[in-house]
Amino acid sequence: MTGAEAGTGTGTGRNSITGGTQGTVVQAGHIEHLVVQQAPPPADEVTVAPPWGLRGAPLRGRAELLARLLAASGTHVLYGLGGVGKTSLALEVADALARDGAPVWWVAAQDAGRLSGGLRAIARRLGLGEDELAAGQTADLLWERLAALPGPWLLVLDNADDLALLDGPGALAAGTGLVRAPSAAGLVLVTTRDGDPASWGTGPVLHPLGALPGPDGARVLTDRAGADAGAAPDAAALSRRLGGLPLALDSAGRYLASVAERPAFLRTPGEPATYAAYLAALGAGDVTVDGDGTLARIWAMSLRLLRDRGHTHADALLRLLAGFADAPVPLRVFAPGRVDIPPGELWACLQALDRLGLASLSGDGEPVVSLHPLVRDAHRTGRERLSAALARETGEPEELGPLWPLLEPHLLDGLAPGTPAEVWEAAVLAVRSLAARGLLSGAGDAARTVRAGTARDLTADHPVARLARLQDGRTLTALGEAGRALDVLTPLAGECAGALGAEDPFTLEVRHERAIALQMAGDYDASRAENAAVLRARLRLLGPDHWKSLHTRHNLAMDLALLGRTREALAELEAVLDGEGRTLGREHYDTLTTRENRAIMLRVLGDTDAALAELTTVAEARHRLLGPDHPDTLTARFNVATLLPADRARVEMAAVLDARVRVLGPDHPVTRATAEAVARTLPE
Repeated sequence: MTGAEAGTGTGTGRNSITGGTQGTVVQAGHIEHLVVQQAPPPADEVTVAPPWGLRGAPLRGRAELLARLLAASGTHVLYGLGGVGKTSLALEVADALARDGAPVWWVAAQDAGRLSGGLRAIARRLGLGEDELAAGQTADLLWERLAALPGPWLLVLDNADDLALLDGPGALAAGTGLVRAPSAAGLVLVTTRDGDPASWGTGPVLHPLGALPGPDGARVLTDRAGADAGAAPDAAALSRRLGGLPLALDSAGRYLASVAERPAFLRTPGEPATYAAYLAALGAGDVTVDGDGTLARIWAMSLRLLRDRGHTHADALLRLLAGFADAPVPLRVFAPGRVDIPPGELWACLQALDRLGLASLSGDGEPVVSLHPLVRDAHRTGRERLSAALARETGEPEELGPLWPLLEPHLLDGLAPGTPAEVWEAAVLAVRSLAARGLLSGAGDAARTVRAGTARDLTADHPVARLARLQDGRTLTALGEAGRALDVLTPLAGECAGALGAEDPFTLEVRHERAIALQMAGDYDASRAENAAVLRARLRLLGPDHWKSLHTRHNLAMDLALLGRTREALAELEAVLDGEGRTLGREHYDTLTTRENRAIMLRVLGDTDAALAELTTVAEARHRLLGPDHPDTLTARFNVATLLPADRARVEMAAVLDARVRVLGPDHPVTRATAEAVARTLPE
């Protein structure tokens, strides 16, 4: 930015530059101060006083780290994303030590002129003469004087983002640069974006400064906007959307404060005045937290730093990451062949983004990278397609592989008009994954979205459009809405039979799901007839041991059970279990279902000991494999409870009822049946 006058800022305060300055504004805001690249000032005009005027509202969320720094000595580095509050924390440390009488010096370290001028000014204050400074040993002489100081002191080097400047006459990592290990009484505090351990060496202690968690971010908003802007949960929700970034929280809070202080008749219609309204407007694009471009300039500087260090793919990778949903991205999507960045360079670039706080690498089992939500907003130019390709290679969602929960949000993100068929197909896989994990409400919402989207973007006879309708019907059945499921599946079965043939594999899949809906609706004769027809076709086409044949045979056995033919049902289930045990394994999802229903038949026939033992084993396996709140785990717990003594049964059924209300909702047929069962266990 050049010219006679320029300004950046948020809220009621505004920084300005006047005169004939030239250079680039690289950072501004109330959390971290304005920095201007320009010609270094004369030595006698350099200030080393802390910028107390930048202190504002109370510091939030840093109490533990603040206490550690106040008790520390040596060199400590605060690093993280621009706007995360590094300068604010350093000012709190400076204020506390200054109030205790310790000398405090503050050096702006964003350019060579200010850094050198500041250190020379401190050297003069410590008694070094011009002759000594002119000898070219300023760094050595300064650190000798600092080491000789008797009491506590603090030196802050703020905004030291270009670490090459800190090498000075030696090397920062070797301890011979402009930042060195102080005496036992001294504390050196450096704020920077760059937390690369290799650059700092082994001496300094590195402290990553991350985003503020929801409650602390909510308090920052309340500090700025006041209590009238809304309740704490609304402030916490807005804080999460802003990624807990103090500079963004400050901007949003000051915006709301500025709206609140105006008379109502001077407000624009629809202008957000509460946290909830601001969050909605932010999502709709009606407001921006970066109206003056401060954040964009901060992140642009970080990217320039990466480019200067040889990370030529940083911009492209950041834009690619920004195309994903606001959720962790599995690194497998960047496998060789999917992106044009060599694996070694990609990994180095991800690490560099992590060190500068633009992204975060994590993951115990499945490595992921997370992009700060505001960084994502600023760099998003389009929707990614890599997750769809990975989904097609990941296996069946019902196998509950660890990648599916990570892929779901990306597969369901940005499904706008014109989405390609292959992306819609991957979205269907995400719906299946949600359902398999027992997240039925989310699966239902996603299934409706995908079905509507495919109906809009694809022809009615497109295979993916039919697949979306099948999954919608399947999900409705799982939600206990058998009538609505039949409204979807019955016409689809007729269309597929006419277009593909009655025994086409996809037609058989639709008819199989329709039979399940008929069974849930209580039409056992119709369900039995449909299951029998599907089974005959599958036995002929797939053979008796294929899992789909076994699945349909299991459902036919349950028709027999529901029609009161328990012994026939038990014999069929035992035959199915033999096949599933051989082909799928004893703890496969389908096998556990068959084992459970076989145990129920044993209970009906009076063999309660064998039934209880098997049901207990199934419940334990489901708890281990699916988790405590999965609908199938709750079903297994309920079935065990039916065989417990009355007092224990009542307690266990009540616990299952509470969980089913939470997981399935109070109106799900299974929840209502559980409530009736609990009522029957109550004493007269």
